[in-house]
Amino acid sequence: MGERPCGVFNTRYEQDRAILRTRWQWALFIAFLLALIVLPRFMSSHLLYLGIQISTTIIAMLGIQLMMGYTHQIHLGLAGFVGMGAYGSSLLTYHLGLNFFPAMLAGGLLAAAYGLIIGTSALRVKGLYMVIPTVSAHFIFFYLVNEIFKKWTFGTDGIEAATPSIFGFTFNSDLSYFYLVAAIALIMGILARNLVRSKIGRAWVAIRDNDLGAECLGINIFYYKLLAFAVGNFYAGIAGSLWAHYVGYHNAEFYGIQDTVYYAAFTIVGGMGHIMGAVFGTLFWRVLGEGVNYVAPIVQDILPSTISANVGAAMGLIIFALVVIVFLVLEPRGVAHRWEIFKRSYRLHPFSY
Repeated sequence: MGERPCGVFNTRYEQDRAILRTRWQWALFIAFLLALIVLPRFMSSHLLYLGIQISTTIIAMLGIQLMMGYTHQIHLGLAGFVGMGAYGSSLLTYHLGLNFFPAMLAGGLLAAAYGLIIGTSALRVKGLYMVIPTVSAHFIFFYLVNEIFKKWTFGTDGIEAATPSIFGFTFNSDLSYFYLVAAIALIMGILARNLVRSKIGRAWVAIRDNDLGAECLGINIFYYKLLAFAVGNFYAGIAGSLWAHYVGYHNAEFYGIQDTVYYAAFTIVGGMGHIMGAVFGTLFWRVLGEGVNYVAPIVQDILPSTISANVGAAMGLIIFALVVIVFLVLEPRGVAHRWEIFKRSYRLHPFSY
């Protein structure tokens, strides 16, 4: 009997529910883990920085995927919730001397609580109307940090974030911090994958596909939407905490409205309603950004000096916009859909159906 899922019989429920179902899938997963452990030791500091940035972004993208992809709640305020988690953990480590790991969880819970507060009003609307309360939440975050709690956050001057440590070991190098962030991103990705396969995830999908039909089936629409809002923003808060403690210093300007738009746009590029969509969307965003940073100086040298500066500054925005438009027109279901088509064709080979 073949190792491909189309030729595998499941004799136990555990086999049917397993994420990794065949020996080939297990081999690929183990190879990925080995690469994740070995390759970073040979990477430059810039590549490690990029890896840390990608890992933290994946965590935040998983959060917006749970809200937009699985519950169809348009969220254009995620950067504010990322900042809320960053400030939550920074305040606890700076003022109270709390260890990073409980502070990180507290930052995630603070972002989730902020999501619950915003969600009680935001979830009374749906569709494009969700844009208004979520964008408002982003600017409320700015006001809270720079004005209301200025005594503790130091306003626009910013706040320091302590270097993480545990049992005497300090994550004070790019390599050690990469391992920390990559491990947390992997764990949270597995948790998100299992969550969307549970009763909660099935309720979210039912609400996304037809909220009236889901209500007729006895699903508490408000409860499950609020739960998605809290869990998704918890992920955003964890991502913000990890990033803040890596850079060591941050203020509210680190979490601009532009990033909020990117989170939503590249969720579409990666593929909505699919956990791998968060990974693909992040890779597109960050790797494409690196490519733009490499090409922009070359373009500036070619063009006349009168327009080169403006073109270089706008190039990233133009390319990102074109990528999103191309995906909306040619592949609205994102890269994750193409990934599923590839896996399906592999499983069915040599058959064409």
